[in-house]
Amino acid sequence: MILSSTELSEQLSRLPGWEVVEGELQKTYRLETFPEAIQFVHLVADMAETLNHHPNILIEYRNVTLTVSTHDEGGITEKDIMLAKGCEELV
Repeated sequence: MILSSTELSEQLSRLPGWEVVEGELQKTYRLETFPEAIQFVHLVADMAETLNHHPNILIEYRNVTLTVSTHDEGGITEKDIMLAKGCEELV
């Protein structure tokens, strides 16, 4: 079920740096080195496989941008919040 704007605002208040961009959750992580960025992406990929919910990932040198939404639902759901929270635990 798509989160209401109130539910989404409440969740975002606990997810520093995450924002809604064109109807999807997005955050750019800035890592210290390129190898650290790649290692982070591997950790995200492993978690995404476990959750069976996969973000779009853009790697630009040390910057990793994650974008996530639940395409089947047509918006942001609890699955996306769970993925974002999991990513926060990885850094």
